[in-house]
Parts: sequence; C-alpha cells; structure tokens
Amino acid sequence: MADKNPVHETAENAGQQKDTNPSNPSVVSSGGAIGKQFNPDGAIGQVGEAIGGPFSKDGAIGSQFDASKGGIAGTVEKAVDGPSNPSKK
Repeated sequence: MADKNPVHETAENAGQQKDTNPSNPSVVSSGGAIGKQFNPDGAIGQVGEAIGGPFSKDGAIGSQFDASKGGIAGTVEKAVDGPSNPSKK
C-alpha cells in the first residue's frame, strides 16, 4: 500500500534533491553529528533508555526517534536522505 501522507511525500521529494549518502550524511540524519545523539546509544537517546517506559526506544514516545521507521525521526531522515531511511532515487 502506497504512503499517501502529504508530509511523508514532501519529505521523500526533498530527500531526492539532496546530495547525501551514508558516507556523507546530513548533520541531522541518524548518522550525522547532531542526529546520532538521538539514537538509543547517543547522548540524548540514552536518557530515554534510562527512564524507560514510553521513553525507551520501543515506547510510544521513544519509537518516534527511530530513524528507520515512519515517525518523526523517520520523516526527517527521509527528508535529508539519511542512511537509515533514504529517499528513493
């Protein structure tokens, strides 16, 4: 089933325009200097893991920061053509 969410479609279109790749990630992607801090093993992501519950990587809030999924981080990842959720070129 195709994704008809206009936000996701806009992110996809923006990501297709980016000149990034896993060896040259955007700073806000999951592999970039800022974005990697939000990963479960990053400085910010570790706080959610320590608190647990909805803030853990599998929780309702923490899962939004998983760049390989369609949540907030996944949409940003797609918009910047990040390594965890690259746009389809």
